Amino acid sequence: MSRIDRSVSNAAVIPVIAGSPAFISEPEARLATGIIGVNGVALPGFEDVYRQHFEFRRRVYVEQTGQLDPSDLSDDGTDRDADDARSVTFAVLENAPEGVRIVGVARTIIKGADGEDRPLPVEEFCPELFADDPLDLGCVEVSRVIARHERVAMQELIQWHLFALMSAYFSSHDVGRTFAIIEPWLERHLAGVLAISRIGEPRYIEHYLDYNLPVEFDLAGSAARITERNATILRTLEAADGALEYFGRVSRAQRAAAVVDAVPESG
Repeated sequence: MSRIDRSVSNAAVIPVIAGSPAFISEPEARLATGIIGVNGVALPGFEDVYRQHFEFRRRVYVEQTGQLDPSDLSDDGTDRDADDARSVTFAVLENAPEGVRIVGVARTIIKGADGEDRPLPVEEFCPELFADDPLDLGCVEVSRVIARHERVAMQELIQWHLFALMSAYFSSHDVGRTFAIIEPWLERHLAGVLAISRIGEPRYIEHYLDYNLPVEFDLAGSAARITERNATILRTLEAADGALEYFGRVSRAQRAAAVVDAVPESG
């Protein structure tokens, strides 16, 4: 299991984006979900969020869980790698009292999206599984899935929203077989939320400094699981096509504070 440093709190790893306009149109919404970058480039208006999501990944995987070695970081000290240039990046943002926070991120690495026929990480780390049947272009690997919050229930909700976002994307785009490499302890949790199957045994992967196992997603089955929990969310997200969608409401205290801040001082 990853070497979690309990002295690094969730609050310490969550980036705050000062001045983000993410909730201007929906100031009372609690969460916003959507796509923030495609193939290594931030979508317009998400430049700061996209830049800070790499810092979020670094704080979690290097400082908090020890799943990456500092030597694996990019030259700017963040967790950016070559796979970001062939990935769609998703985020969950929170409208918090201190500002807009990045509380969830994930990416889907799409084979061939960068114009090159490079293996997915699962093919590199588990070569025996694909020796006789290399994956086609358009196959996907889910990667860098992070959900962080001070409240456990909120953290689980954020993770679920990430799965719903990716599922909606898969339903709207012609993707192939979809995989992930996960820690063994996570297998049972994911199996309770999505439809997955183990395709290989756990093995030590040097890059992740831990034992991991390869799984494959049943996309239709996973979408059905998500729809069981919320009958309309996938249709809503598919219609948004990656644009921000808003969920929940901020607390009464936060709404009241926002009203006070908006009242101009008399002079």
